Amino acid sequence: MTKKLLVTFVVMFVALLTIIGFILIKDSGKDIRPITSTVEPTETPEATVEPTIEPTMDPESDPRFTSTDSVLVFANKKHKLPDGYVPGDLVSLSVSTAYGDVQMRQEAADAIANMFNAANAEGIYPVVTTAYRGEDFQRQLYDNYVNRDGQEAADTYSSRPSYSDHQTGLAADISCEANGYNLNRDFENTAEGQWLAQHAHEYGFVMRYPDGKQDITGYMYEPWHFRYIGVEEATALYNVDPNMTMEEYYGISGGNYAE
Repeated sequence: MTKKLLVTFVVMFVALLTIIGFILIKDSGKDIRPITSTVEPTETPEATVEPTIEPTMDPESDPRFTSTDSVLVFANKKHKLPDGYVPGDLVSLSVSTAYGDVQMRQEAADAIANMFNAANAEGIYPVVTTAYRGEDFQRQLYDNYVNRDGQEAADTYSSRPSYSDHQTGLAADISCEANGYNLNRDFENTAEGQWLAQHAHEYGFVMRYPDGKQDITGYMYEPWHFRYIGVEEATALYNVDPNMTMEEYYGISGGNYAE
């Protein structure tokens, strides 16, 4: 190889190295980022909230039927009133009575006055024979019936003390002159008895011991015995069945005494 050819080769080699170096320097300044995939976030579904179901109150322990402050309080052979119970809001009735002063709780007294006024306006004249009866009076009455007819018979038409609907101050026995102010089945055939059977619920009263329901109420049919429970409740019960008992309507146990 000649000297001239060698020099040419060296020059070309140096030039080639220079070009390669320039390329490497240029590439080193590029913005190189890792390749990543874009993943759309997945929506988290909202948790399903189950509705809270309110427990159904057992009527046997419902304060509406156990509290003496309630006009729905029960007094029957399965439900005893507190010993010595006397309603705190007793007032004398302003309606016609057969045997002098008769008392009921204030709300019931106002309601029976409205009912009698409405009946009188139609030429109907009911008379209250008895309403509130205290524990001691009920004991005397019951004992007299037991002595006269025996306990089994007495239990079909009279309450033992503290089990009487009358002791609530919300019940009234009603008769009329046409029936001799007596409390018997004949009352259902009088104008007064028929009017009450059809209209008492409009004033908050129900017939407490309907016909054919002795096994449920514990008492014989008493078309004269009316119990105040309020207009809304009495109307609702009547609309279901005028011959329905409070025990049936509210799901409360009745019948004979537990013992």
